[in-house]
Amino acid sequence: MGWRSSLLVAVGLLVACGSAESAFAPSPDGETRADASNSSRDTDGSFEGPIDELDASTSTPRDAGDAGRETGPVVPPLVAPAGAWTYVPIPGMVCGNGSGTGIAVNPSTDPSAPVFFLLMGGGACWDDVTCLGGAAANLEDNIDETAIRADIARFPVLFDRARTDNAFAKAHYVFVPYCTGDLHAGNAKKTYRFLTKSQTIEHRGARNVEALLPSVAATFPASNKVILGGGSAGGFGTMLNYHRFRAAFPSTRIDILNDSGTPVEPTGNIWQNMQSAWNMTLPASCANCTSDVRAVLPYLDAQMGPNARFALLSYTQDRTIRAFTGILVPQQYESAVLGLRPRLSPRQKTFYVEGDDHVIIRRDPPPSAAGVPAATWLRRFATDDPAWDHVGP
Repeated sequence: MGWRSSLLVAVGLLVACGSAESAFAPSPDGETRADASNSSRDTDGSFEGPIDELDASTSTPRDAGDAGRETGPVVPPLVAPAGAWTYVPIPGMVCGNGSGTGIAVNPSTDPSAPVFFLLMGGGACWDDVTCLGGAAANLEDNIDETAIRADIARFPVLFDRARTDNAFAKAHYVFVPYCTGDLHAGNAKKTYRFLTKSQTIEHRGARNVEALLPSVAATFPASNKVILGGGSAGGFGTMLNYHRFRAAFPSTRIDILNDSGTPVEPTGNIWQNMQSAWNMTLPASCANCTSDVRAVLPYLDAQMGPNARFALLSYTQDRTIRAFTGILVPQQYESAVLGLRPRLSPRQKTFYVEGDDHVIIRRDPPPSAAGVPAATWLRRFATDDPAWDHVGP
């Protein structure tokens, strides 16, 4: 279990050519989700008034202006002691092989502390060659408590409360594993075949998010902020699941910390093929998002409220994301990464490190850019420091 630092050369070459679609159609059992475009925003980035979004636990509209009113069965909070990790199996959460899984929580001693989610990464696959060629991790694994605890240990800069450089030391922690190969955004069951090999995969990342959110929201009702974090595939998941987190936390400010889920436009039809294979549902108000993944940036700016922050960390020539996007020439990929900055609003900032490595937050110590340590930049992000700004080339 872990982050995929590289892909098979054959997969990278296939991606560069705009990989062919699988012959199998996506499952029709995905659910359409509405957007939050009609919501009104408070000055702290939270929302007041009706949110045209479905509650993940009830599949009925949820009124953010009356958050105390139940629209369905009462969801009990998770039982977990403060200051320690507890594994919680979640009904409805499944891995690519159909086995059940869960999350890990580590509550703060302060009920009002922010809730820090980390969506795990581990590649992605969307056709016969990528899925059978090893482009996604954990598809055949049972992700249990032991595997999740091993992954948590890889992020001391985020989860070691004793570290003075941990910007999130006082937060409630929620760790979300990844074993569906769909950027946490799919709802389909697909069978892939190549020659004599075949594999059926449950691309249920979006459904997993919807399964876990009601219990987590019930566990931390007093939290003053949600920080939706993720790395690599999990970084993409932060953007593609914002509307689901908004439905679960309708009146709470939600910030995004996206490490290496860099929304550069892939070559060919890769982005469209991903959506088709995974039965991905994007919010209706995310204009042009189905044709251009970069359109998620102005969508998030419009949805997140005036003070909520969006942080993007990336290596300028990230070799892993280059392989997935098909932009194999390092200089071309770097140009695409740097080209994201003009698309960003004043509340959306970047931390770029030169090089072709992958996922900054898993490094210990984290790297620096232009003399600024990543840990310092993250603290500025987390504390609403006005000095928080773009860093790096």
